[in-house]
Amino acid sequence: MHHDETWQIFKPNGELVVDRGWDSALGNPEETGSDAIVGVTVVFLYRRNKNGELELLWQKRSAKVDRFPGDYDISAGGHVNFGETLTDAAIREAWEEIGAKVDVEDLNFIAVRAFGKNRFAWVYLIDWTDRAEDFCFNDEEVSEVKWVPFAETEEFRERNAKAPLKEEKLLFAAMEEWFLRNGYL
Repeated sequence: MHHDETWQIFKPNGELVVDRGWDSALGNPEETGSDAIVGVTVVFLYRRNKNGELELLWQKRSAKVDRFPGDYDISAGGHVNFGETLTDAAIREAWEEIGAKVDVEDLNFIAVRAFGKNRFAWVYLIDWTDRAEDFCFNDEEVSEVKWVPFAETEEFRERNAKAPLKEEKLLFAAMEEWFLRNGYL
């Protein structure tokens, strides 16, 4: 949901453009024909359940949102605001969308992914094992959350996720590699 924000612009090599941003009221740059590149943060919460099984948290988009209502999406995420750090954006989005209070130390960076003509996504994982599940949906973008076993992620994604995530393979391959390297799989 756009909140009349100014989004951070990036150079094609991923560096910040420090002297100007993109007015969110214009919509996403690719929809306007602009060559401006904006950034988003992608946050997935994961946990080991009581049976030791690795799970990912998915959010169900509210029926009130204009894009992909009722579809499942990443745990939290959104555009990087002008002048905001990537980690601050990830922390803010986790709080705004699902009420998850996290600190920079909680963020595990796994990848940066270019997608479309005009966006970079910085991807973070957050371990939610043994943490309270008192999620709240602060900005009416989310209607519920659901823990899904990582082993069922591909099938769940193909059946239930918003259109852009249905075909996304690189993001989940990077996530699987991170889980393997860190002893979760």
